Amino acid sequence: MANIDSPMGFNPVGKIGSGPSQKAAEYKITNDVIFQGDAVQIASNSGVLTQAGVDSTCVGVFWGCNFDDSTGKPAFKNQSAAGQASVGFVYDDPYQVFELQGDSGTAAAQTNIGRTADIVVGTGNTTNGISGMELDSSDIGTGDVVRIIGFSGNASRNAIAANMLYEVLITKHLYK
Repeated sequence: MANIDSPMGFNPVGKIGSGPSQKAAEYKITNDVIFQGDAVQIASNSGVLTQAGVDSTCVGVFWGCNFDDSTGKPAFKNQSAAGQASVGFVYDDPYQVFELQGDSGTAAAQTNIGRTADIVVGTGNTTNGISGMELDSSDIGTGDVVRIIGFSGNASRNAIAANMLYEVLITKHLYK
């Protein structure tokens, strides 16, 4: 059975090692559109959170943000808005494990376990605020942003084929 093609960015699913997992830290956002599940970096020119690029050193994965809406009420959204100052919540533990869909470029293989790859920065969904980032399956073994440590346990998304859900660690991590 083929896997569905439904990018969702990085989805936290566990942690390597001991200690609490899936704890989000706060970072300042000033002017960047970031979607839930996007890998993020700290901009060197401003020190604030921005969406990570294809070969960026990441600080973690964005999970949402708080800000005051136009009426002055506190609001939480999956997506930060351009020009909206907010506080972003980021899974910034370098040992956090994420699920990440592979793009449709190359079918997955058992031999991918332990290898590295880059990411594809897709367009996020402005309706639900979910990321469009994927694992770049065409450069497994040559990219260096994530390390594949396994495959998802999701029965509808774990056929070893295109659009596989991988379990990954961010290898190009600021805190590693």
